[in-house]
Amino acid sequence: MKKKLLFSGPGETVNKIKKLLNESKDMVLDNDLLGSFEEMCENLESQLKNAKVETANLSVKNKENKESKILEKQIQEEREIFNNIMEVIGAGLCLIDKDSKIIWANDTLNDWLNLEESPVGSHCSGIYHCNVVGTDKCPATQVRKGKESHIIESWITTKTKKRMCIQHIAIPIAGKDGEVENILLLTVDVTESEKLVHRLLLLQQFGEVTQGTLHLDKLLHLILTCITADYSFGFNRAMLFLINKELNVLNGKLAIGPSSTEEATRIWKEMSSRHNSLLDIVDNLDYSHNIDTPLNTMTKLMVYSLADADEVVTICTKEKKPVIVKDAAKDTRVSDEFRKALGVNEFVCVPLIAKNEPIGVIVADNAYTAEPISEDRINTLTMFVNQASLAIENAETYKSLEDKINQLTETQQRLIRSEKLAAIGSMSSYVAHEIRNPLVTIGGFAKTLSRFTFTNSKIKANIDIIIEEVKRLEKILNNITDFSKPSKPEKVDTQVCVIMENTCMLLENYFQEKHIKLQKRYETGIPEIPVDPAQIKQVFLNILMNAVESMPDGGALDVNIESEKKSIKIYIRDTGKGIQSGVLQNIYDPFFTTKESGTGVGLSVSLKIIEDHGGTIDAISKHGKGTTMVLTLPKK
Repeated sequence: MKKKLLFSGPGETVNKIKKLLNESKDMVLDNDLLGSFEEMCENLESQLKNAKVETANLSVKNKENKESKILEKQIQEEREIFNNIMEVIGAGLCLIDKDSKIIWANDTLNDWLNLEESPVGSHCSGIYHCNVVGTDKCPATQVRKGKESHIIESWITTKTKKRMCIQHIAIPIAGKDGEVENILLLTVDVTESEKLVHRLLLLQQFGEVTQGTLHLDKLLHLILTCITADYSFGFNRAMLFLINKELNVLNGKLAIGPSSTEEATRIWKEMSSRHNSLLDIVDNLDYSHNIDTPLNTMTKLMVYSLADADEVVTICTKEKKPVIVKDAAKDTRVSDEFRKALGVNEFVCVPLIAKNEPIGVIVADNAYTAEPISEDRINTLTMFVNQASLAIENAETYKSLEDKINQLTETQQRLIRSEKLAAIGSMSSYVAHEIRNPLVTIGGFAKTLSRFTFTNSKIKANIDIIIEEVKRLEKILNNITDFSKPSKPEKVDTQVCVIMENTCMLLENYFQEKHIKLQKRYETGIPEIPVDPAQIKQVFLNILMNAVESMPDGGALDVNIESEKKSIKIYIRDTGKGIQSGVLQNIYDPFFTTKESGTGVGLSVSLKIIEDHGGTIDAISKHGKGTTMVLTLPKK
């Protein structure tokens, strides 16, 4: 009977066959033994076939795994090469889907846009902070419609606080059906090229704009604003010094720039959103806010003698060429005082040259971005400053000419006024003389008649009226006589505060009667000046009386005396009715008055006295808001 044999593998089957052969040695081959051999061989053949198939399958699988690993490695290497290429070319890449949502972005874009988290899954408008999504100005919208991409340009601040101008370009990525499935946004740094273009355009625009800009302060602000504007030269701060030829010094005139990094960021953001060209700046230029900034105040206090050959700004003006300071701490041309004032280690000085003569210097730095100052930027800055120098000289020449014209006009007006006063004085003197004699007679007879007793009370009343009117006419004649007298001032060194104090004491009862609250402020250390005390007292008296008469219901009267560099200023302020603008220009005309009982000669006399002393009188008034009279008397 055939025996059933079980075998687990080819090796075991071979061993069983060997064992069976050893056991059946010298035995007759019967059917059972032959059956066992046949079964073993069949089993071995089946196992060998299975092993061959398994071996073949294993070989294929191993080959596929090996090829997969090779392919994966190649993909990884290509991806690294792609990323390296993107880093080398310095481009930001972003892949967006049909809904404008980001599905991939490279590290460069994350750094440029200062992203704290991965932008994947966000809408592109939230990353780029643009307001053109869905409009024809959007690059992605353009390419979806099959049109050429529209370039969007904007200014950003990177993680490293660097100010950059970037452009966004959309590239369509089509699927197998030819439809645009995704869009690749390419973001390119065009800061330097864009600034260079703007700087060259700025030179042309500046020449056109400054032809009509003759106001020196406005021009200086315009120049420094151009130097610190993002789209032009983009310096963080700029300081301007001008030469004072009379004193042979370099004076700080103006500075523009923030006082902190936070303020710098805010200003740059405002500038980039409001101003895109020089014309925008000219139209919106407001230089009043810059007056009290710490940088501007510090600059105006900086004065350097042109005889000092060891200071960087004076060296720049003498050599008439730019001076680049890379390491202020070690540069012997920079004094400790100047280095501490600027607080930076790298800056540039560019001379202002007009007609081959230095007129000043501009100092610029990058105190907050610490961006290196390149040679190219200095070259274009020098071209701009040369053009600015001519504009400054033109403005100064115009101002000098304007001052001379004003002086000539003022001299002419004084001459006309003097001739007018002389003619009026001669006539008034004659009229006063002719009226005085009969007036004295009338007054004398009226006083004599007043001593008699009349039964008719009306006669007594009429005589009293005659006496009062005669007194009023005598007062008018005295004013006219004072006006017509061509007396010259007899000047002696006098303290004007003492004259004012004596005048106020003389009017003390009058102030109380009219309910006037007097406040006096005299600056300490006011020197004596050469004046005629009697005439100046008359001026003070006239102006104080006018101030009280403008406050019929009482009010406040402030007297303030200050010392300036070349003059003494006397301010007399009241809270009265004020003077209408149409009347203000006529208040110094002889016999012009708005008072019911005034003669109109008080201010005319006062003006003549002050002008004889080499001074001026100015009236500042607003109807219903009071009046301020400003008297200026020159020092020795």
